[in-house]
Amino acid sequence: MSANLNDMIVCPVCKGRLLQGDGERRELVCPRCRLAFEVRHDIPVMLRNAARSLSDNEARHYSERSAALDPK
Repeated sequence: MSANLNDMIVCPVCKGRLLQGDGERRELVCPRCRLAFEVRHDIPVMLRNAARSLSDNEARHYSERSAALDPK
């Protein structure tokens, strides 16, 4: 998915910033809501009921990544 498109898409639940998922999964992650939205055929599936819940370790990891991106 293009970086420009990723910058325009927000979490459908909290309207917060989404991060690109790590590893082999193609997904956009909301650290605040602890949700991961799958990207299928370069199209993000932005439905709450289709999202995957993050584990505690994943949530911590993405929260740290998000904090590193925020200017202070």
